[in-house]
Amino acid sequence: MNNSPHVARMAKRQRSKPLELYEVLQILSGAILKAEEILHRAEDDEFALRACHALSQSSGQYARLMAEGELEARVKVLEAALAGRVA
Repeated sequence: MNNSPHVARMAKRQRSKPLELYEVLQILSGAILKAEEILHRAEDDEFALRACHALSQSSGQYARLMAEGELEARVKVLEAALAGRVA
């Protein structure tokens, strides 16, 4: 038996189910708020630039996932309408 914490974490992660879109959006939302808070508190220019970069990356990913979620919802509506026609 391997007692390595890293190996145990990786095995647990592989057993867990993938996150739903809303869960990822919640995590990203928290990260964006935290990065914004850090940016406002940053006293060092280099640290502020890193926080700005993190904020930019997180916001961009959040926007892409929101668009994907909206498209997913539209497809479900169209599929339901099509299923109603065929039935």
